[in-house]
Amino acid sequence: MISEARSKLLDHNVFIVWQPEYNLGIPILDEQHRGIVTIINSLNFGMQNNYIKENLKSIVDMMDSYSKIHFKIEEDFFEVINFPDAKDHKKSHKDLLSQFGRIGKDSILNNDPHQLMDFLKNWWISHICNEDIKYRDYIQNRDKSFND
Repeated sequence: MISEARSKLLDHNVFIVWQPEYNLGIPILDEQHRGIVTIINSLNFGMQNNYIKENLKSIVDMMDSYSKIHFKIEEDFFEVINFPDAKDHKKSHKDLLSQFGRIGKDSILNNDPHQLMDFLKNWWISHICNEDIKYRDYIQNRDKSFND
């Protein structure tokens, strides 16, 4: 018979399941995006299984550090490819980090991960799934015009 704890682990469905259409075709950025999904899924798991109270600060700290590294690499990549929307995209990164800082602190202070989870869901949907796709499309169109 499976223990209750093991059953929770096996029965848990991840919040975001990685899909092939999430790939940008830039290996390091795709890996980093998968890392962001892992952090979001860890937060979701903790919320569903009452692990979050003792782990919320660690998750906030991990997401903060990870997103700063990711944004730096992504922004350096914009320079390499001469991405025309780099300035606006960099500003959105700055805004996201600022919002995340406030929401992360509030979540820790209030020991309430719900606002943080809502923010991260929106970050995933609006920024990564919509905004980051723009530089993938730019690269594909640029490469296509070089081959024509």
